[in-house]
Amino acid sequence: MNTDPLFFYTVEPFESTHGQSLNQPLHRHSETVELLLVLEGTVHCRLEGKSCKAPAGSVLVIPPGTWHELRYPASKQQSGYRLAFSGYTLLAPSFSDWPPVIPISDLHTLKALFVRLQKEKTQPHAEQAVRHLIGLILALISRSMENRKATALHNREHTIQEIKLYMEENHSRSLTLKDIAGRFNLNKYQLARTFQQVTGISPLQYLISCRMDAARQLLVATDMPVAEVAQATGYKSATQFQAAFKKAVGKTPRQYRIACKTADRIEEIK
Repeated sequence: MNTDPLFFYTVEPFESTHGQSLNQPLHRHSETVELLLVLEGTVHCRLEGKSCKAPAGSVLVIPPGTWHELRYPASKQQSGYRLAFSGYTLLAPSFSDWPPVIPISDLHTLKALFVRLQKEKTQPHAEQAVRHLIGLILALISRSMENRKATALHNREHTIQEIKLYMEENHSRSLTLKDIAGRFNLNKYQLARTFQQVTGISPLQYLISCRMDAARQLLVATDMPVAEVAQATGYKSATQFQAAFKKAVGKTPRQYRIACKTADRIEEIK
C-alpha cells in the first residue's frame, strides 16, 4: 500500500464562453503534473516549444518541469477540468513517456471522477479517497491510451491483410509499389515500412512469392508455354520470368516442370 505523503493536489473546472479568450503565459512547475480534461472546445498548447491541440474528449498531459503556455481561443465555448498533483511516487507513471494529447474512450466516467475528486476537497481526512480517485483517473487515461494503440495496431494489420489480398488477386498485372500504395491511400514509404513490420518481408518479396506460387501451379497443372506463364504471372518477358523463377525456386521453369511430371509418373507406378 502506498504510504507516501500527499504533498499537493488541486482540481478545478475551467470555462470560457464563446468570444472570450484565455491565455496562460509561458511557465513550468518543477514537481507538479498537470492534466487538462477538455470537455468543450479545443485547448491550444505549446510544450517545450512544440505546438499541439487538445480537442473535446481528450486529456492534455503536462509532465513536471515542462515549459508550456496555454491558450483557450475565443472562437469556441471552452470547458473542462484541470488537475495538478505531486508527491505520488508509486501512483504516478512516467508522464514523459505519455503522448501530450490522449483521446479518452470513456469520457463520461472520467468526468465523473474529476467531479468526485473536486468534491473531496471539502471533506476532512480525504487523503485516502483522493489517492484512490487520482489512481483511477490515471488508470482510465492509461487504458484509453492502450486502447488507442490496440485499435491502431488492428487497423494497420487489417490494411496489410487487404493489401496482401489485392496482390494475390492481381499478381498478373505490372504492379509497382507506388500503384499499390496509392490504392490504399498510403505513400510508398509508409507501405514498405508498415508491410515489413507486420509481415517480416517487403511488399515486393510478397508479390514475387504470389507470382512464383502461381507459376508453379501453371507449370504443373497446364501445358502452357513458359512465355505464356511469364505473361500470366506479371512478367514482361520470358527471360525476366526465368531469371526470377530460377532465383526463387532453384530450377528453371522447364526443369521444374520436368521434375514434377517425373515425380508424378513415379508415384503412379507405385
